[in-house]
Amino acid sequence: MPLLTHWDGEPVAVWTRVWKAAAVEAHDVLGSTNDRLRELAAGGAAPWTVVVAEAQTRGRGRGGAVWHSPAGAGLWLSVLLPCEEPVPASLPLAVGVAAARAAEEVAPGVLVGIKWPNDLEVAGRKIGGILCEHGHGWVVVGIGLNVLTPEAGIPAEVAARATSLEASSGGRVSVGALATALLHQLRASRWGGGPGLDGALHRELADRDVLRGKGVWTSQAGPGTARGIAGDGALLLELPGGKEARVVSGSIRIAKEA
Repeated sequence: MPLLTHWDGEPVAVWTRVWKAAAVEAHDVLGSTNDRLRELAAGGAAPWTVVVAEAQTRGRGRGGAVWHSPAGAGLWLSVLLPCEEPVPASLPLAVGVAAARAAEEVAPGVLVGIKWPNDLEVAGRKIGGILCEHGHGWVVVGIGLNVLTPEAGIPAEVAARATSLEASSGGRVSVGALATALLHQLRASRWGGGPGLDGALHRELADRDVLRGKGVWTSQAGPGTARGIAGDGALLLELPGGKEARVVSGSIRIAKEA
């Protein structure tokens, strides 16, 4: 598994310094950046170790869903964060806010919404996702962000639901600048500050919540209307009879997609 000495035009040593990372591994092609970083974490890697790849062959989202990560089309990155146990359920949402801020920083004019529990959207189309996997005293956070449309096009099965930052902004977006903004936002965020989202972060999440007021179907509680996100990261669902349910896991679809 040969490592790259340069990534996005700069030596890996430069990225290590710019990102204030404990270490950086850059790969041409990797099965999954999360899988590789979990191996490193199990071997004692330090917090803020980063693994990045030009392409993934086994990229995945929640529940093992396939994540298309072709070469040159996006940012496929995992970072090792220190985290108290149990890992807060709100962590993917906090990371999502950091990723949304980073995307807006490098793609002016783009407004990024968050679809509970871990997707990033622009104008109703997915641009990215978060996958958090934890072990004893650490959590691997994988972030996939579509930066530009791949030469082969977006796969037909997701073309109607996906987009990229460049397609949304109409301008060029630097993958290196995006990674830098993301890691700086993660360091500045209170992702590890307790079991829930702090007040300011919770308010920002509410502003970015793309499900609020929409009819949805959840595997945990069935159909209902999304009424926001609780401070601990649970989705608040108004059931058909008027009662409220808290959805903490499982899959979700907007009603028209059901």
